[in-house]
Amino acid sequence: MLKDDYEFIANSKTIDDIKENIAAFEFRWAYPIALELQKYDYRLAVKWAVECVEIFTVECESNNFAKLEKYLQQATEELNQNALTSCECTQIAKRLWYSSQREDAQTAIARIWWSIQAFKDGEEIGGVTEVEMAVELSLPDGDNHLLLDRYLKIAQRIYRKYEASNPMSE
Repeated sequence: MLKDDYEFIANSKTIDDIKENIAAFEFRWAYPIALELQKYDYRLAVKWAVECVEIFTVECESNNFAKLEKYLQQATEELNQNALTSCECTQIAKRLWYSSQREDAQTAIARIWWSIQAFKDGEEIGGVTEVEMAVELSLPDGDNHLLLDRYLKIAQRIYRKYEASNPMSE
């Protein structure tokens, strides 16, 4: 992959740098990507997290998908409709966080809801951090470069779609 292919999501880091950071257990690899997407529209960052968590849930924690799918769908609807208050977003996050036998997918979805709450409250750094944590929970094995590449391509696709519909965004 060329550096320019992912430049907007990697803050001048190459994909190989991101993979090396993950391999060296230097997490926070998702933060610069979430931050860059958020600069254009916070919904882009949250959408990235939703799509990554959905892949993780289906492929790695498939026994939970049926019960968690509604929360991912509801998050996507919220990004489109902006109908809930930040308190309602927090309530959803807490419902997920404090339910019994919480696993990684459920934790990641709670973090998505906290990111929406934080962005609604104008807490951009908090929102980006929650997106980062949701995505990083969705990559439990840093050596899984196939999954990582999928997540990076999702970020790129989301950005390109946004860029195509907002040509003056640069």
